[in-house]
Amino acid sequence: MTTTTRPPDPDPPSDGALPPIDFQAEDGGGRRPSAAGHVIVVGLVALLVGALLNAPGIRKTALGQPVGWRRDVSTAFANPLYDLSHALYLDRLRVGLKDLLGRSSDDSVNAHLPSPTTVPAGPTPTTLPPRLAFSPVHPLRLWIGGDSLGDTPGASLIDQLSSNRAVGIIGPVDTHISTGLARPEVFNWPAYLKTIVTTDQPNAVVLTFGANDDQTLTGDGGGESFGSPAWQAEYGRRIGGLMDVVTGAASHPRLFFVGIPPVKDAARFSNDYVLINNIVNAQAQARPGRVYYVDTVSALGTATGGYTDSLLNPDGTIILVRTSDGIHFTRAGGDRIAAKILAAMNQAFNLTSSLTAPSTTTTTKPGTKSRRPAAATTTTPTTARKA
Repeated sequence: MTTTTRPPDPDPPSDGALPPIDFQAEDGGGRRPSAAGHVIVVGLVALLVGALLNAPGIRKTALGQPVGWRRDVSTAFANPLYDLSHALYLDRLRVGLKDLLGRSSDDSVNAHLPSPTTVPAGPTPTTLPPRLAFSPVHPLRLWIGGDSLGDTPGASLIDQLSSNRAVGIIGPVDTHISTGLARPEVFNWPAYLKTIVTTDQPNAVVLTFGANDDQTLTGDGGGESFGSPAWQAEYGRRIGGLMDVVTGAASHPRLFFVGIPPVKDAARFSNDYVLINNIVNAQAQARPGRVYYVDTVSALGTATGGYTDSLLNPDGTIILVRTSDGIHFTRAGGDRIAAKILAAMNQAFNLTSSLTAPSTTTTTKPGTKSRRPAAATTTTPTTARKA
């Protein structure tokens, strides 16, 4: 008869602690780890679900990449992913969370850009419409926005108008960095401005962008490489369409479009920015009395229109007007551009009539209240001047 000898139990520890537990089975086997294939499958499923839930953001990020093969590959993956997520309603969770956070437009993609609608036919008129006069009783409503180049001059303009009670500023400078008309899927300026002019009903709009538009165009009518005849025609269409969106609003705002100043990269300015400025100026000239092109070369450039970091003040002192990147402005540079904007605004509006009008004496019956007009008045038309 065969017997099995069981090894003796180990002596308990002298300190009274329990002996370690042996989880090994009596047959010598142990717990088998999960198969590596199962782990990979679970990981892939989790990645797919996460991608479907975040498909709107993935698509927006892919579309926002620089034009090239990386963007093409990314959008080839992101667009079908978004379509599937939308069809399965899986993107609704992200949309709802964005709404709760007040960021519902973060993932929106609108590549439609309107065409011009009200370009006058025939010779361009040389007489501007009457200047509208505003007062503290009926102040001008002013909206200021654009890309990063509009930030400092916009703040300077607000400061220069702070003591003028005939002007009311609609919020702070509305800045959207690295935007323009070249990439509407990144930020759609015409659509955004349509909402602004409809909701806020400004009388004047100051807009600055274009320095990011020297690239291949995307969106409706896109695909043209920068500087080609097709690019110039399409960019002119986009600029004209935007101008008509703004000036065609119910409040009939005047648009003041600020040009691109000289930059330290002289080749980029002469080859790219001069072309963009000329297109914007031409579209503004086609809309006299509605759109005013604000030239910044004369405000910040040298006598020959070149770049300089510093300029002379009237008192002979030298003042720094540009930042170290050779593109943006110091506050002194912003002040000079703001002065140019204000000069253009004074061509379109009379903002000082209530301050300079002579006082008059009237006689009213006792108990009768005098009434002041609340509507804007008009003054003598002026002759259009090219920027």
